Amino acid sequence: MLATGSSFRVLGNVEWTVDGRPAAIGRRRERRLLGLLLVELGRPLPMDRLTDLLSDEDERPRPRADLYVDVCRLRASLRRGGCDESVRLLRSGSTYSLTGDPHRVDLHRFTGLLARAQRATDPQEVSRLASLALTEWRGAVLEDVASSRIRQGVGAAYDELHLTAQLLHVAAEFELGNYWPLAAELARLTEAHPEHEKLLAFRAATLYASGRRADALQVLASARARMTAHLGLDLPRELRDLQDTILRDGPVNPRMFRRGALGSV
Repeated sequence: MLATGSSFRVLGNVEWTVDGRPAAIGRRRERRLLGLLLVELGRPLPMDRLTDLLSDEDERPRPRADLYVDVCRLRASLRRGGCDESVRLLRSGSTYSLTGDPHRVDLHRFTGLLARAQRATDPQEVSRLASLALTEWRGAVLEDVASSRIRQGVGAAYDELHLTAQLLHVAAEFELGNYWPLAAELARLTEAHPEHEKLLAFRAATLYASGRRADALQVLASARARMTAHLGLDLPRELRDLQDTILRDGPVNPRMFRRGALGSV
């Protein structure tokens, strides 16, 4: 496990604290290296991939000799900051890995809570676990040190998991009938993801269920206009069916909002 009192964050800025106090990690490249090793905690990272991810967009991957220097500097920073022997930066052949307790790293707490939320069956428990997972998310993976290579090759997959957690929370709250607070949450989410079909469906259905029929229809009309203008497409079939249901004042099809259709880790 990680050193007593140590915790690491890679969601948002890369940070390390010991007994609640910030510990210095070193230069930007060392923070980037630590962040990459923490993302893959316990799993070996090939040196060639590390040298590629440690390089900025406007430079060629540096030679392995530079990676060895970065590793030495990071090891020195960890020693100076108070990490004991339970945190080990290991080399095996042409790979490096970091050993430690995943519960001391925010990203792995997030993915663990999300996995538990996806396995849960009670909507109250799903909502609770998804909410706990979302409290761990302070920003994109390695946000303060990420290059475009890291954002595309590492961060994009976790951005999708973040959206999955948001959808799980929305679906559970919808099932529980918490429409009024959910409407505000969905307004923020659809602003960030204006063409996401499931979020648009949840927002329109939530407004409709809370008695705001005109607002629900406006959400779908705006989505149709945006998709036509930007993509040259009409609303997807599910959204057209939902629009027809609302126009007829009919019951919403519950199959559209089943949590089982939202995917899994």
